[in-house]
Order: sequence, then structure tokens, then C-alpha cells
Amino acid sequence: MRALFLLCGLAATGFAAEPAFTPLLDEKLSQWEKWLGVPHRAYEVPGYTRGATPKEDPVLGLNRDPLGVYTAKLVDGEPVLHITGQVFGGLTSLKSFDNFHLRTQQRWGTKKWEPRLNAVRDNGILFHCIGEHGAGGKNWMRSQEYQVQEGDTGDWWPIAGAIIDVPARDEGKTVVYDPKAPVRMMKNRVWHGTDYQEKPSGEWNVLEVYSLNGNAVFRLNGRTVNVILNSRYREKGSEQDIPLKAGKLQIQSEAAECDYRRLEIRPLTAWPKEVAGDIPPGAQLAK
Repeated sequence: MRALFLLCGLAATGFAAEPAFTPLLDEKLSQWEKWLGVPHRAYEVPGYTRGATPKEDPVLGLNRDPLGVYTAKLVDGEPVLHITGQVFGGLTSLKSFDNFHLRTQQRWGTKKWEPRLNAVRDNGILFHCIGEHGAGGKNWMRSQEYQVQEGDTGDWWPIAGAIIDVPARDEGKTVVYDPKAPVRMMKNRVWHGTDYQEKPSGEWNVLEVYSLNGNAVFRLNGRTVNVILNSRYREKGSEQDIPLKAGKLQIQSEAAECDYRRLEIRPLTAWPKEVAGDIPPGAQLAK
């Protein structure tokens, strides 16, 4: 009886349940395809023929993964994506998405590979991925990047000509997301804001992208770390802006071992209350 009263109350107030999340991972990675770029010359690759010079080395290409860079298996009853990082590339969703809330958990492994043996561990979630595989450095599609990097998770990176507007300030030679700063156009990296709570290496971090009408909010462990507005791109040599509001997803492999679990997505029709206040008042937003 109490449950009936609760349901009636919800109906009377007009509140509707939020859409459920759809899982994106399984043991066979059935919702994804693999694209891998050029293997570093420090490593042998079964069945792979190199060119006469490093510049002539071919990409591994689509769904050719002889080193097992991307695999998934059940761990404690749930699928976990394991990325060795040995070859740069992208695990690419078969479906495209426009307005969505993407949520996942990520943690670092211990292994590093050339050419980043002495660099911080690096990875990334790409969204609004369009066009040809390998448009960005032979490794990734044109897209917007939620950077996943030790100490820098939630930075924004443009891939293959992507552009945004963002509230940000200059901090030395870097540009830092700042919700109190004026909105400006950016074609280069924007660092995450100061409300930053990354967990120690090896522990799970919760990463979220809220994307609506070409605008997006990046969150890390429940804190907003970046906000991008008016997603668009330009072809090389052009000054014409082209909207970039929908596309596939890519999970990068970038010379560092890491895992993802609980990768899931749901549709958005409006900003949820937890991020609605992060959109700058008066900003000229894409529609």
C-alpha cells in the first residue's frame, strides 16, 4: 500500500524517473571495434611487416590486435576492460551518441611502454568521434577528449581540429578551467580546474561526461573539473566552424596499462541538477 501511495505521489507531482544506464562492456567487447596505429619499433609484432623507414611503417588498422592491447574479462562477476597500452589506438563504439551521460570507473596498472617510459601514465575518453579512423596522429578519430592522465584527469584536448569555448584563465603558459573566468575560444589543451580529487594510482576513479547539444561537463569523483561549450571543428586551413555534437566513443591506448569497469551510458534531455549550475550564466550555448 505504501508503495502505491509513493507511485501516485510521483505521478501527481509530474516527476519522471531518470533513464536507466545501458552497460557498454561485456567479455567479448561486442559493442566495440578496435583501431590500432603504428607499433613502436622497440617491439616485435607477430605477422606485422615494417616499412623501409619508421615513417613508412603501416598502422595495424581495424580489428587487428595481435598483441592483445584491448581485452575484457569478468572480475568478481563484472566485465573489466584491460588496456595494455603497448600500441597507440582507440577502442571505438559501434554506435554513435549525441546527448548523453557517460559514466565509468578507471584505474592505472603498472606497465609503461615506449615512447612514454619516463612520462606520466596517459589515456583518454574521446567523444563525438567522427570521420576516418586515424585522423589524429594515425591513432584516433576527430573528436573531443576527456583527458585521463595521472595528475591531469579531466583536461580537455582537441583531436584533429576540434574547437570549444570555455571559461578559463591563463596560469603561466597554461590555460586552466575557471568557472569564474570569461568564456573564450580554445583550440589547444585546457587544464582541469582546482576542485580536483584524483585517487592514488591503482585505485578506481569515477569519470563522467555529461553532453548536451554540443556542450559538456567533465566530472572526476563527483567534482566538476572542466566545462566545454559549443563543440565544433575546422578542417585544416579553413576558418569555417562545423558543429560537432554527436559521434562515436573511443577509449584510448596510449603507452600505459589501465582498466575500465562499469562503463555505461544513458540519454540526456536536460542538464541534471548536479551539473546544471556549472553552465556559465549568459553563455552563448549551442542548441
